[in-house]
Amino acid sequence: MMKLAYTACFALSLGIGMAHAGSPDCPAASTRLLDHLDKGDYAGATADFDDHMKASLTSDALAKLWQTMPKQLGAPGARDPAQVTAIPNYAVVVTTLHYSEGMIDAQVACDADGKIGGFYIRPHR
Repeated sequence: MMKLAYTACFALSLGIGMAHAGSPDCPAASTRLLDHLDKGDYAGATADFDDHMKASLTSDALAKLWQTMPKQLGAPGARDPAQVTAIPNYAVVVTTLHYSEGMIDAQVACDADGKIGGFYIRPHR
């Protein structure tokens, strides 16, 4: 099976001890992140990151990884509707991204302030 660089997770900083649930704005933050990535605006893609994510995943590192997707999976295509779930302290949004040769899931976790505290790219389940 094809080895894909995206199976590793990006910095995921799910904080401990927050008193509230994740932001209801997480689907919008996830869409903004993916839109910026698709446009090649990697600085814009990190705009909603929390401080830990900004320190852990620079726009340059994000660019290097995102640019490998078409090389490994072919031309980008449609996105499925986002699936939103809640876990303690976070809202989690999973969006399936279609490419000509496969699919991946982009997972974004947001805190109560709507900041992205986690971002994963993994093979579609």
